[in-house]
Amino acid sequence: MAKLATTGYTADTSKHYWIDAGVIYTDVTYTEATGFEGNPAGATSDGVELNIEMKYRDVEVDGTGWTPVKGNKVLSSAIATAKANIKELTAETVRQALNGAKEAAKTTEAPEGYTKITGKRQISDGDYLKNVAIVGKISGSTQPIIVILDNALVTSGVSAKTKDDDEVVIEQEYTAHASYEQLVAQEFPWRIYLPPVDIDTVGTD
Repeated sequence: MAKLATTGYTADTSKHYWIDAGVIYTDVTYTEATGFEGNPAGATSDGVELNIEMKYRDVEVDGTGWTPVKGNKVLSSAIATAKANIKELTAETVRQALNGAKEAAKTTEAPEGYTKITGKRQISDGDYLKNVAIVGKISGSTQPIIVILDNALVTSGVSAKTKDDDEVVIEQEYTAHASYEQLVAQEFPWRIYLPPVDIDTVGTD
């Protein structure tokens, strides 16, 4: 146990920073033989934003309304989202933003080589990505920090603004959803993998 100092900075502090912008991947898998693999969602602008919102409520019991009571709080909801401004526009990133459909445009409606993207009235299972992952850097590690959101659905739509000497970005907000198996097992559809850092004293007094 450390003595009480007037700063929280220690000799190991600088090895625990989560630094730089990070990258969004989709359909990430892991095996011991190959490690983590996935598909880049596209080049981004202004970094990636992660939000895991945990909402709690106090059980209403007479005589306890004036103060929170230990043990009387329950989890009401937990929602995990990742948000990124996608600057690399492809037919797939635009389709994902709309949860729509894409197909080769007919030559009677557009020149050859165009892709047509349309919206759909219903959300299908195929609109949910198996997962999305935020991959970032920890200052004291050669391995990345990885946050995975399962069954991610893009819920942000498309908003585009053009401007001279600038590029359009499309904001993608991915929301994690529990599978049926996760629901019945009471498991959350997100995970955070923190890499080891170059410190010999972690976990010691």
